[in-house]
Amino acid sequence: MTETEKESVQTVRQQLLQSKLELNPARHEDSVRAFHDYFHLPADSPDLSYLGQILSAFARLPYENISKIIKLNRHFDQADRRIRLPEEVIEDHLDWHLGGTCFALTYFLQSVLLQNGFTSYPVMAHMRAGENIHTANVVVFRGKKYLVDPGYLLNHPMELNADRPRFFKTPFTGVELQFDPVSGYYNVFTFDHTTLKWRYRFRDEPVSWGDFLRHWQASFFRPSMHGISLTRATPEGLIFVHKNFMREVRFGEKRNLKIKENYEQVIASVFGISPELVEQAQAALNENLRLEREWGLFKPGREKP
Repeated sequence: MTETEKESVQTVRQQLLQSKLELNPARHEDSVRAFHDYFHLPADSPDLSYLGQILSAFARLPYENISKIIKLNRHFDQADRRIRLPEEVIEDHLDWHLGGTCFALTYFLQSVLLQNGFTSYPVMAHMRAGENIHTANVVVFRGKKYLVDPGYLLNHPMELNADRPRFFKTPFTGVELQFDPVSGYYNVFTFDHTTLKWRYRFRDEPVSWGDFLRHWQASFFRPSMHGISLTRATPEGLIFVHKNFMREVRFGEKRNLKIKENYEQVIASVFGISPELVEQAQAALNENLRLEREWGLFKPGREKP
């Protein structure tokens, strides 16, 4: 690629990512009220018990990028209109059983926490696939801090403790939160009976809403948007779909299934998302990829959600 072509691609990328939207989680009272009403969550004092109730309800919103793929297709060159704010997230869940990816879920959860009297802030996280591609919330309560991560459907707050690791066991995996004093990062691992996997790392540093939005906009053009991904927590474990494969996970148990032959029907039965929406997302994937190539933005690779 020549220098002129590189400059042209950079100009296009800046246009696609340029945003005038101002994020403010205090503006989403209606969406928080709808969240409370739908999940029958009564108002209560902000303590750890109530935080757990909020997270348990919030974990029922699936991780999915179907909604994000479709919105990118509809507003490929309109940065602000691609963003799914809390009102759209909860409305899409009520109508279509949709959820969101880590940015939409983290911002919505921030709004819910704020409206319920909690002090919290977003942090950016690095994964093997790149820096600042994941995000989560940190809640401050009575002098202690707790990681809450809706993108990983973590329905339990985990204390940030620089002196000793923290552990939590879900029906489908164990989670370890460990501080590295050399790098200054907290590291998140998942584990079962036989394996320990590093997932991401983050510093306990609030990210500004301006930078959060910048990373959110960049996430629309990452390799993770080149295939459908869904994750849903159930009482028995976790169900994960990536492209044409589905995995059912329980603690120490995994079952992989090929679902290409009846793809839309499987997603409809497991996630409650209509076959029409899945087909729409599949068509949008092809169109989005064509536009990325046409505009010189295509970056082949794989990312985990």
